[in-house]
Amino acid sequence: MSDHSRNGGSSEAVSRRSLLSGVAAVGGSGLAGIGALAASSRPAAAVDGDPAAFEAGDAPTVTSNDGRIESVYLSPRVTVSWTDFSEGVERVTLSLAVGADAGVDEVYRETLTAAESDATPGDVASVEGSTEGNADAPLDFDAVDGGLAVRFARADATARGDAVTSETLSATDLPGGEAETTTLDVVFRADVAGGGDEATVVRTTTVDVTVENPAGDATAGGEVDVDAA
Repeated sequence: MSDHSRNGGSSEAVSRRSLLSGVAAVGGSGLAGIGALAASSRPAAAVDGDPAAFEAGDAPTVTSNDGRIESVYLSPRVTVSWTDFSEGVERVTLSLAVGADAGVDEVYRETLTAAESDATPGDVASVEGSTEGNADAPLDFDAVDGGLAVRFARADATARGDAVTSETLSATDLPGGEAETTTLDVVFRADVAGGGDEATVVRTTTVDVTVENPAGDATAGGEVDVDAA
């Protein structure tokens, strides 16, 4: 195996996760993790749903004679909720980063605001209201306990930075009949602020991207779709 093969116990994997920890670091009143809102009277936030918000399928594989991965597409749908914001929410900043041993690239960073509640800035394809048990709730930034569901436009992660690229993911020297896998860490972060209160929530998952060079004849080229289910 070449350096493209990843091992969860390797020093390279530790380095990658250290970098991602820096991207996703939270502090102060922030909450890190997944699942339901914490039972607390302090302002809090959560990312709802399952990891399918960030990935689709198991171990996406490209079959390619030249060992190249041209694209890795992301199109996440996420739900962010908040509680105990007594004066409502002024802004919600959403960011998503993808990292491998070569480093970390930020794919999305967009801010939604109460002042422009109907806006869909940058890579935001749509935004709707969402509360617990009611996915069709109206979008209400003034709600003490509220939430929003955001769908991002499709983006090629290999075109958003210098770390996760076609070159770093590909294995052009892969012999016939062998395969190599790169594990991509995906980190989603939501920062919620309003009335002097702030809360942060971070969620992570991984996607394995595999290049397989079959023995004998095979088609060349390919793309990996990591579209939200």
